[in-house]
Amino acid sequence: MSTLKNKTIKAFSWDILGRIFIQGNSFIVSIFLARLLGPEQFGLIATAMAFISISSVFIDIGFSAALIQSQKNTQTTYSSIFFFNIFAGAVLTLLTYLIAPLIGKFYDNSLVTDLVRWLSLVFVFNSFNRIQNTILNKELNFKALTLRTFIASIVSGTLGVVCAYQGWGVYSLVVQTLSFGLFSTILLWSTSTWKPSFHFSMAEVKRLMGFSVYAFLERILNNIFIRLDVLLLAKIFSPITVGFYSRSSTLVDQVTKYTSTSIIRVLFPVLSKVQDNQKEYEKIYFRMFSIISFLSYALSGLLYFIGCDIILLLFGNKWHASVPIFQILIIASCNIPLNSLMWNALMSKGKAKENFYYGILRKSVGLIPFIFAFYFDIWWFTVTWVVSKFIISFLNIIVLKKHSNLSISKHLYYLLNGFIILIPGFLIFEYLELNLFATRVIFAISYLLVYLFANWVIKNEGLIYIISTISTIKGALKKRLVSKS
Repeated sequence: MSTLKNKTIKAFSWDILGRIFIQGNSFIVSIFLARLLGPEQFGLIATAMAFISISSVFIDIGFSAALIQSQKNTQTTYSSIFFFNIFAGAVLTLLTYLIAPLIGKFYDNSLVTDLVRWLSLVFVFNSFNRIQNTILNKELNFKALTLRTFIASIVSGTLGVVCAYQGWGVYSLVVQTLSFGLFSTILLWSTSTWKPSFHFSMAEVKRLMGFSVYAFLERILNNIFIRLDVLLLAKIFSPITVGFYSRSSTLVDQVTKYTSTSIIRVLFPVLSKVQDNQKEYEKIYFRMFSIISFLSYALSGLLYFIGCDIILLLFGNKWHASVPIFQILIIASCNIPLNSLMWNALMSKGKAKENFYYGILRKSVGLIPFIFAFYFDIWWFTVTWVVSKFIISFLNIIVLKKHSNLSISKHLYYLLNGFIILIPGFLIFEYLELNLFATRVIFAISYLLVYLFANWVIKNEGLIYIISTISTIKGALKKRLVSKS
């Protein structure tokens, strides 16, 4: 188990380090693109990408999750799924190209048709890297994944900015998306030791299908609902309004990416390995839950207090309408990564079928905000969207208690640790009505110091583990430097 712990720490360290650089690079690129392009162009690309993101699930119909969860994979298993993915990717590109005019007609915008057609090429690019990506995830080899993604993000981001500067408009975003898919695939093939053999076994496909079909159905529902806001809002509101919303939503996603994506990517294969050891499973899960909740609530507060300044300083005054949307959405950002964690925990137990049926209930709750969008405005939509995320969190906690025997009270304890500081912070900030940038920065720093001190006093497991992990990494680096000298 100590070997697994060391591999987990190493995998997480590489992934979080890479994510900092990758997201940092993406953030810098987004600043240039936001200044060169307008809200309407971001709204159009967000609408087209919503369809692409939903359709991408069909490439492997949940086999990636099944391969990570299964401990009986062979070379024939991987090769069979590899060729299935390529076939699915080609079919998806063709079908998307053919139905693109219908999508454009739905939104009364022919430009959406062209964007969807060009972006559909990403299915072909991604179909060639799913197995290598899955194997590296399963083996916790996040060093190779991180380096490949970082280099691809730099190249694609640079191409996108150059094209925008040259006046390509919305197509510069298309170039950025497609080049990332192409270069990340090429780099992954050059770094991965696994290569396909010319074997295909329908028996292996069927063996994984029992798990993958429900994982696939859940991913379809999940991807639809992740993108449903853009899909429906683009029909109800103008592209400019959708652009303001998507810009705000993208910034909110940074909380999830910086606080939990690395942990969750590493956690799923780790929990799958210990799924039959309930004591170890519970220990690892709640440690990760405490870490994510600790980081999420800290970052959510900071972004709420200085979000206005970040948007206007980096993107310009033309994005001012994004500020109130962003401040509402950021309130839910502390729960979104926790919902993702709970979903992965249930999947690691092999409960794909149960998770799919519960997913229908969760998605039903998620539909409520769109009723408010149709009858009211974007403000009411964002408020009810935030409320729905908290309701879904409590539903997930109940489901995990039933199927994984994970304590409800322990979940609520970690959530309460964050709320005790976060909610008063919001109320005091709004009451003071701080108009100067300097005062908002001082308030944000004060919040962070109070938050850290309070969690240190109560010995929050997430904070303690983060400090311990940093010390371990520093010790290992120090030993390596001493040995080299």
